[in-house]
Amino acid sequence: MSGPPAASFDRRGFLTTLTGSAAAAAGLALLPAGTASAGEGVTTLDVLSDVQGDLADLSHVLNHLDSLGTADALVVNGDLVANGHVSEYEAYREVLDSHPHPERVISTIGNHEQYNDAPFDTQVDRFLGYTDMADVYTETLIGDVPLLTIGTTEPIAGTSGPFVTLGAEQLSWLDGRLSEHARNGRPVFVFSHHVLPDSVSGTTGDDSARFYDRDFVDETELLEVLGSHSGVVFLSGHTHWSLERDDWATRKVVSGGDTRGFTVVNTGFVQTLFGPDGRGGERAIDGSAAQGLRIEVAADGAVTVHARDLKAGTVIRSLEIEAPNA
Repeated sequence: MSGPPAASFDRRGFLTTLTGSAAAAAGLALLPAGTASAGEGVTTLDVLSDVQGDLADLSHVLNHLDSLGTADALVVNGDLVANGHVSEYEAYREVLDSHPHPERVISTIGNHEQYNDAPFDTQVDRFLGYTDMADVYTETLIGDVPLLTIGTTEPIAGTSGPFVTLGAEQLSWLDGRLSEHARNGRPVFVFSHHVLPDSVSGTTGDDSARFYDRDFVDETELLEVLGSHSGVVFLSGHTHWSLERDDWATRKVVSGGDTRGFTVVNTGFVQTLFGPDGRGGERAIDGSAAQGLRIEVAADGAVTVHARDLKAGTVIRSLEIEAPNA
């Protein structure tokens, strides 16, 4: 997986957004707010992120999602706890275990799991032990729908990024799994707490927060892998920016990769809505808000992503993604 030398790497030339007719041609269609569910016979995933100790909102969110009908799996896409302390994990598990949720719960590791003084191996062991995950990068089949998680294999240096070092072994694994699923003609979901540059809410546009352009140490290599597989749906949290924004989901093309690009979706937040501050940063907007996703995968591989207001109990908007072999 060789890429251009770091000195010559230009993110904005390397990663391109498909919008309008180009996105439609690539099999991406935005649907109106309130679009109905696909109904019976689909694999359903609920996706949350950025709980960060907001257990009151987590309790409400779990009850609300259960009222929609139990999904086949729940994904909590990083920042489960505020600082990665044992007491926080125990409180989180107490809420999770005492509220209705799917039997299968899949989690990714975020930066807040590492905001403590414990050695990195201890931080990872805590995350794995309290989430029942086998590793920071894994594959889980829900029915015949593959869910891949990725995460850092090295400690973070601080609170401003970069946060993720994937490493050659994980990148090779990811490329191999995506290649295998591409041969099967099935969509594959890749869950990362951290965001790709110039992708979704908070990372792109004139009002973006400039610090969201450095989440991954081996960003170039990751983009090369993802860009070669048009059936990927990459889901990231971390920003807490609103799913009401037009840039909540997009299609990305990597130079030299598949010209159809791959889909990138913001997974929302449980703890506090953030947005632009007008100075290249961000500010807290609403501590009571909570947003997330319900995803439906049809038998033919078509995907519908519903962005939901988890407090109002409404669908904000929906996204249709054609099956990879359509």
